[in-house]
Amino acid sequence: MTGVVGAPLKRKEDPRLLRGDGRYLADLKAHGMLAAVVVRSPHPHAWIRSVDASAAREDQRTLAVLTAADLPELPPLPCIDAEETTRPFNQRVLASDKVRYVGEPVAVVVAADRYVAEDLAELVVVDYEPLPAVADAERAMEPGATILHEETNVCDTLEYRIGDPDAAFESAPHVLTERFTTQRYAGMPMETRGAIADWDPRTETITLTSSTQVPNSVKRDICESLKLRESRVRVLVPDVGGAFGVKIQTYPEEILLCLLARRLGRPVKWVEDRWEHIVASTHGREQFHDVEVAYDPDGRVRAIRDRCVTNTGAYLQRLTLVEPFIGVSMLTGPYDITDFQATAHVVMTNKAPMNPFRGVGHVQAAFTMERIIDTIARELGLDPADVRMRNVIAAEDLPRARGLGNVLAGEIVYDSGDYAECLRRALALSRYDEFRAGQEEQRRRGRLVGIGIGAFVEETGLGPYEMGSIRLEPSGQIVVHTGACTSGQGHLTTLAQIAADTLGVDPDDVDVRYGDTDLVRWGVGTYASRTAAIGGTAVRNAAVVVREQALRIASTMLEAAGSDLQLTSGRIGIVGSPAGPSVSLGDVAAAVAPGQSLPEGVDSYGVEATDVFHPETNTFAYGVHVSKVEVDPETGIVTLLEHHVVNDSGTVINPLVLEGQVQGGVAFGIGGALLEEVVYDDDAQPRNPNFMDYLLPGDDNVPDITVEHMAIPTPLNPDGIKGGGEGGAVGAPAAIANAVADAIAPGRVTATPITPARVFAAMADAGLVKPEG
Repeated sequence: MTGVVGAPLKRKEDPRLLRGDGRYLADLKAHGMLAAVVVRSPHPHAWIRSVDASAAREDQRTLAVLTAADLPELPPLPCIDAEETTRPFNQRVLASDKVRYVGEPVAVVVAADRYVAEDLAELVVVDYEPLPAVADAERAMEPGATILHEETNVCDTLEYRIGDPDAAFESAPHVLTERFTTQRYAGMPMETRGAIADWDPRTETITLTSSTQVPNSVKRDICESLKLRESRVRVLVPDVGGAFGVKIQTYPEEILLCLLARRLGRPVKWVEDRWEHIVASTHGREQFHDVEVAYDPDGRVRAIRDRCVTNTGAYLQRLTLVEPFIGVSMLTGPYDITDFQATAHVVMTNKAPMNPFRGVGHVQAAFTMERIIDTIARELGLDPADVRMRNVIAAEDLPRARGLGNVLAGEIVYDSGDYAECLRRALALSRYDEFRAGQEEQRRRGRLVGIGIGAFVEETGLGPYEMGSIRLEPSGQIVVHTGACTSGQGHLTTLAQIAADTLGVDPDDVDVRYGDTDLVRWGVGTYASRTAAIGGTAVRNAAVVVREQALRIASTMLEAAGSDLQLTSGRIGIVGSPAGPSVSLGDVAAAVAPGQSLPEGVDSYGVEATDVFHPETNTFAYGVHVSKVEVDPETGIVTLLEHHVVNDSGTVINPLVLEGQVQGGVAFGIGGALLEEVVYDDDAQPRNPNFMDYLLPGDDNVPDITVEHMAIPTPLNPDGIKGGGEGGAVGAPAAIANAVADAIAPGRVTATPITPARVFAAMADAGLVKPEG
C-alpha cells in the first residue's frame, strides 16, 4: 500500500475508547485485591518527632501499615539529569526525619477497601514539630533563610555564555531591562495517578500495573529498590487518561505498593484523589527571568543577559534540571543572537517538587523572548512582525550550532527549517495586516482588541534511544512492539502507518503493542516529543529488515532473484508481472514457521527484527502562533477571538493526528496563559487544591484554531520527522500575552496567568481606566 505516510487516517484506537471500552487503572480488579491509602504531611516543613501507628495496627481491619522505620534501606528517587555540581537533594520513599512539603508521604495503610483504609489512615498519629517554611525562591536564596536540606537552598547554578555580551552592551544604543514571570502550574490529566502491585510467590515476581509514561524506567527503579533481578519485575501500562509529563516520574507510591504486595502476598491498589494529585504529583513552570537586552534603532537584538530563577520545590525529581536548563538555553528561540549570557539558579522551597510537563522550559523561554521583541517594537514605534523578521535566523544559516548544551540533551544544534517563511505564512494565515488596518477604528469604538505573535524553536526527539520490533505472522498480521507509551497521542495509528508504509500493507493489518516490559526489553518511554522521531525511526528500521527478510524468503519460494521481486499490497511478486506467481506476506511467514523444514537458503525460523535507534542529536521543531483577543475595559476579562498556528514538525505522518496535537496544545497553552496556577501562601500551604479554585480552560475559553503545516524534513532520521506534541503549548502563551499587551497598550504584561485582576491593574497603571476604589 502506497501513500500511507502523510495520509489523514482516523485513529485506530478511538472506536474502542469512544464505546467506553477503555481499561484504565481504576477499572482494573483482581481477586483478593486490597486498597492502600497514603498518610501525607499537612505541614510544609516540620521535624518528624515520632510516627505512632499502633492504633492502626491494633485495628482488626488493618492488613498492613508501613512507616519509614519499617522499610529496608531504600535508595532515594533518582535524578538522571543532575550535573556534577548538583546537590543531591533527592526524595526518600517515605519521610523519616523531616517533611518538606504539604502532601509528602509519611506512611501507608492497607485495608480490604479504600473507604476503610481512609478511616484507618486517620489513626496514624504523627508528632510534628513545625519549622518555618519558605515558598518564595528569592527569599529562599537570602542569607538567614530557612534551609530545607543542607547548607543552602540553591541546588545548582547553571552558567552559559556565548560570544561577547559585555562588548555588545557597551556599544549598544538602547538597553531595556525587565522581569518576566511564569507561574507554577501542572499537567492536570483527566486521570490521576494510580498503580496496582501483585506479587507471585511461585516465581518470586512482582508485576506493577501503573499509569506511567515510562514503564522501563519504573522497572529499573523497582529492581534497584527491591533488590530484584530484571526477570523478576514486570511493569504493565493500561489505557492512560492523559499524562503530559506528570507521569514520567517514578513516584514513592509505586515502590511502596511493590513492597506491600510482596509482604502481603496479595495485589494492592492505590489511586490518588484530585487533592492528592494537586499537592503531591509534580508541578512545573515556576520561573522568572531578569533580562537585560541590548538593541539597535531598527530593532535588531545585539545581546541578552539573563538571570533565571526556578522554584523547583522540595526535592529533585527524575528530570528536574530540564526546566532551568531549557528555560535559558532556548530563550533566544529562532533569532540570530550571537552574544548571550545566562545564569540559572535552581532553588529549593517548601512546595511540591517540580518535573517536566508539556513544553518544559520552552514555554518560559518563548514567553520571555517574545515579550522582549514586542517591548522593543513598542519602545521604537515599530511593528512587532517587522522586528521579528529582522532578527530571525536565515534559512541558509541552518544548521546552526548554538554553543550551548547540557549533560542530558547534549549540544543544541538547530538542524533545519525556514523561520522567516514560517512567520510569513502565519501572518498571512491570520490576516495580520488586515487586522492592523482596522485596529484603531475598533479602539475608537471602545473595543480593546489586540493581536500578538508567539514564535519558538523547540528541542524535540530527545534520546538516548528507543526500541521498535516487527514480527510477521502467518495470518499476514504485522505485530509492532514499541518502547513508546501512549496516553492519548495516537501512537497506535502513527506507528502503524510507518510500519505499513515500509511493508506495503494496510495500517489495519498492523497491531501496535506497548506498555509491557516483558515484551519490550529496552524502552525509554514517551516525553519530549520523541515518539515519532525516535520510536518511529526504530519501527521503520526494523520494518526495513523484515521487508528484506521477506523478499529473501519469497525469492526461494518463487524461484526468482530478489532483485526481480516487488512487495505491493501485502503480496510479493515478479516485477512487471502483476498476473504472475506471487506469495502473500502471510505465506512467507508460514513458510518459515517451526514444525517444518526451512526453505533452501533460509537458516532461521520466523520473520522478525528489532531495532534500537540512537539519534546522533535532537531535532528542533518550530512554529509561529498569532492570537487575536479582546479585553473588557470594565472587568479586565480576556476573550480569545481567533488563534492561528503555522508549525514545522518535519515530515507529517498523519496530518489529522498532528493537527489534533497542535490544537490540544493550544488549549493547554490557553490554560497557562490565562487561568491555571497552583497557588501557595507565604507559609507554603497550597490554597487551591481542587477544580473549583484551580481553573482549567473550557469551551468558552478556546476559540477557533486554524493550523497550517510546513514540512521541512530533518536530516537526523530517515523519515525527516521532528517532534509535534508540545509546540501548541509553547507558542500559545507568548502569542496571547503579546495580544493582550497590544490590546491594552501602553499597559504592560510581564507575568502569567494574565488574570482579569492583573489586566485591570495594568490598564489602570497605563491610565486606560480608573483604579478601583
